[in-house]
Amino acid sequence: MKPSALLTFVLFTSLALSQQPEAGNPAKKGKARTTSAELAKRMTTWFPDFDHTPDIVYKTVGDQTLQLDLLTPKGLKGEPAPLLVYIHGGGWSGGDRYRCSRPDVSGVFKRCAAAGILCATIEYRLNSPKATAFDSSTDCKDALRFLVKNAKQYRIDPERIGTIGGSAGGHLSLVTALGDPKDFPGDPALAGFDPKSLRCEVAHYPATDFTDAKLAERFVGSNRAVLMFGGPADQKADIIRLLSPVHLIKKHSTPVLCFHGDKDTVLSVENARRLFAKGKEVGADIQYIEVKDGNHGFSSQGTPTIDEIVAKASEFVIDKLTK
Repeated sequence: MKPSALLTFVLFTSLALSQQPEAGNPAKKGKARTTSAELAKRMTTWFPDFDHTPDIVYKTVGDQTLQLDLLTPKGLKGEPAPLLVYIHGGGWSGGDRYRCSRPDVSGVFKRCAAAGILCATIEYRLNSPKATAFDSSTDCKDALRFLVKNAKQYRIDPERIGTIGGSAGGHLSLVTALGDPKDFPGDPALAGFDPKSLRCEVAHYPATDFTDAKLAERFVGSNRAVLMFGGPADQKADIIRLLSPVHLIKKHSTPVLCFHGDKDTVLSVENARRLFAKGKEVGADIQYIEVKDGNHGFSSQGTPTIDEIVAKASEFVIDKLTK
């Protein structure tokens, strides 16, 4: 495969995803973007069944602080509770942790509240000349390390943690769940606090294989995708492989549930099909539901519907985290 094809694939995907309207939250032309501060205030409105702990700093890189928000089911009592961690999308170069308001995520969170499951939504370094997708993945790993390290303070059961994400966040949540922690060393202050294992991972319309020539050759137009990997693709084959969930899934990997629309023009449905096929090949615990007529973000009416996707994802998460 030509390096330029792979580089083009990733940057085009990044740009397209960062500009993609959210399902249920269409872009509004001519209106200023809602600020993070305003969005933070809305968390209590979006999730009235949770107590909201905002702006928890889990890591500092240079002059940048990385934060997460924690949602604790109201009235939660007794032993430490399971935790579901949301990783947002946005093409690796955009988005924020408040995308948990998306219907395919917020619906799962609301069901988690009723089941006594805490939820967290995290941010990570976005793709730039100073940060690669590998850095983003390491940040996601560090967010989980922070939560494990501080499990007692936040009433988290460190042995019952799961992840969920969509698009670039689906990719990052897969890497977080499937990638060997030793390959993603992060903040030394968080070393040694990796979860022993993750109970579940839900991925919506993710990227799964940056090494696949067929997927890469669908995209043309730019050579800036080198930002994703920190250098030319032919010099970063090891990083590219570490960022490809198809090459990370193993027999005893975290159980995975993946959804992808067959009409997705941003990230081909072939991503999910390849992951599912590889998972079955190695004997992994993986489920795949293809959304007929579903597009990227599930903003069009597909089958199953958003409500049905939420119900299935919630059932999977609650089953894995509460047993």
